[in-house]
Amino acid sequence: MLLAPTATDDAIGAGKWAIGPALGFVARSDKLMWGLFNQNVFSFAGDDDRDDVNISILQPIVNYSLPDKWSIGTSEMNVSYDWDRDAWTALPLGVKLAKLVKFGKLPVQFAGGYEYNFADDYVAPKWAVNFTLKFLLPF
Repeated sequence: MLLAPTATDDAIGAGKWAIGPALGFVARSDKLMWGLFNQNVFSFAGDDDRDDVNISILQPIVNYSLPDKWSIGTSEMNVSYDWDRDAWTALPLGVKLAKLVKFGKLPVQFAGGYEYNFADDYVAPKWAVNFTLKFLLPF
C-alpha cells in the first residue's frame, strides 16, 4: 500500500494525497530473472482546485545474467496510465547494463541505462540516460 503526497510544489505536482494497492512478483531461473510490479494510486485528500489522481504504474522486470557478474535487462522504467485522462503518461522502453563487484565483503552494483519514452505528452522526458551505484546490504 502506498500513502504519500504526490507533490508539495504547485508547479510540479498534483497537490493531492494518494493511496492505493501495490502487487508484484519476481521469478528466477539459473540466468534469468523476470517479474512485474503494479501500483494503482488514487487521490483521497488535498487541494480541491487541483485535478484528482487516478493512475496505474507498471514496472516490468527482465534481467539476464552474463559471465563475470555482468547483466543486461530492462531499465528501471515505470509505465504509467492515467485513468482520468484515458492516456498513457509514460510509456518507456529501456535497457540497462550492470556489473556487480565487491569492496571487501560489500557487494556493489554499477549500472548504466537508456530509456526512450513513447508517451511524453505530460511530465515525462522523451529520453533519459542514467548511471547508478547500488550498495547491496545483506541482512
